[in-house]
Amino acid sequence: MTNIVIRKNKDGEYLGFKLEGHAGSGEYGKDIVCAAISILSINTVNSLEKFTDDDFKCDADPEKGYIEVSTEKGFSEDGDLLMRSFELGITGVYKQYGNEFLNIKFEEV
Repeated sequence: MTNIVIRKNKDGEYLGFKLEGHAGSGEYGKDIVCAAISILSINTVNSLEKFTDDDFKCDADPEKGYIEVSTEKGFSEDGDLLMRSFELGITGVYKQYGNEFLNIKFEEV
């Protein structure tokens, strides 16, 4: 099961996300749910780095299925769009595959 936390402040502005665990929807190398989640999260991090000047931290451990992105100052307009896109993609995967493989939580920080 992959646990996903999307963090926002009280005004609904994104402050990051965290993913932990492997989805376990298929054997290693053929787990399409894990692949979808990985692509969405890695692409979001790469896009934040390439297309924004936002100050954020990223920690990851692929073996554990862990990635965490965080910012204290919030994201720029472009960064916010990328985070909204990430949320759209992740919730789409959740709608398709349900809570058997994913758990999504929104956290106000």
